Amino acid sequence: MASISRATGVPSDQPQGAYYTVTITQSIFGSGSGNNFGGGVTPKRARDHGTKPTTLVISRMLNRGNLRYKMMLANLQTRTNVKVVNLVTGGDSNGDTQITSLAFGLVFENDDYIPTTGTSADGSSTFSTKVAWLQDKIAEALTNTYTENMTVYDPSGSNASEIKTESITAGPVSTASGEVVEAIAVAEVAAFRSNVDSETPTDNAATSTAE
Repeated sequence: MASISRATGVPSDQPQGAYYTVTITQSIFGSGSGNNFGGGVTPKRARDHGTKPTTLVISRMLNRGNLRYKMMLANLQTRTNVKVVNLVTGGDSNGDTQITSLAFGLVFENDDYIPTTGTSADGSSTFSTKVAWLQDKIAEALTNTYTENMTVYDPSGSNASEIKTESITAGPVSTASGEVVEAIAVAEVAAFRSNVDSETPTDNAATSTAE
């Protein structure tokens, strides 16, 4: 028999966590497979699709989306640890189809470390909220250029393993930075359990017993 006390909470002097939801609508993003601008932003790789990319050119486009996703997560973790939850992709029914929407949740370890001030990705305005900072960090990843060596799925038949390493460059998803920012919706989930004393069970709280 094991007993777990509900009174064992996180002390209020510990970091206060926070939960934000993000939706990126990608309809305005470039979709060309023969340049560095297509691919959107996506966590899905070639092997994650039931039907993989049918050409090497399209496979490279998918890798560009993966590279932007990687850089987006790097941007979001510059101030505190974060966990990505509830990932949902839309529009990418197979490896040849570019993603049209990406939704996910962000659980931050310490909400106090998220800045509240800065300048928007397009440089047109300043902001004063954590939600705007998160939106800006995502937009930053989508409007800059990155180059990395990446593992690419190769369906061309040039090698038996169908895998090769290539230098992949991911450019801005759009030259209209303001529209990219508008395509990113961020909201805080206010009901997310914090560690404040008023929400921590007391010493005489009920215990749960499992056999």
